[in-house]
Amino acid sequence: MGLMAYLNDIVEAVVTTAKGMRITARYGVNPKEEVTLQYPEERWEIPEGYRGFLHNDIKTCTACTMCVKTCPVDCISLESVRGADKRMVLASYDINIGRCMYCGLCVEVCPPKSLKHTSGYEMASVTRGEMTLHFIAEDAAEVKARVARQVAEAAAKAAEAAKAAEAQAAAKPADLSSEAGKAGGGEPKPAKEGESKE
Repeated sequence: MGLMAYLNDIVEAVVTTAKGMRITARYGVNPKEEVTLQYPEERWEIPEGYRGFLHNDIKTCTACTMCVKTCPVDCISLESVRGADKRMVLASYDINIGRCMYCGLCVEVCPPKSLKHTSGYEMASVTRGEMTLHFIAEDAAEVKARVARQVAEAAAKAAEAAKAAEAQAAAKPADLSSEAGKAGGGEPKPAKEGESKE
């Protein structure tokens, strides 16, 4: 290695250092060029279309299981039972945020659009169990028992209504025959021999 190559290396090092320090000085002097954010007191504005944590609106969810079938990592689980009005009732709906890869496929296929991405991204936890979001606070067994009671009550009411309808249907022919008898003055008597049928 000759003297000229050695000097070239020194000049190149000085020039590149000067370029770097010029950028550093510009960011250090101009307050508009600040890039450091005092997190967590300050936060960046989340851009539109950001795919953060998932949220399911339980009131509009139809328990169609499309999100469960579409999820490539099986991070969504739900249990449902058929209610008294023949609609599906959610017994449990859980999303494992630690497993979710935020692909957005579940949001796209959701028919009632109850499943959406939020702007949330902070979920530090000590255990993996804390990474599972439970959207129904009530225990699944309690929900199933409550729905079963409602179905039984609806079936009992339907049976009572059917019995009442049958009783009304059976009472109508008897009423009609009695009304017809009253209107005609009873059954006509046969005429005796020798009497004219006038």
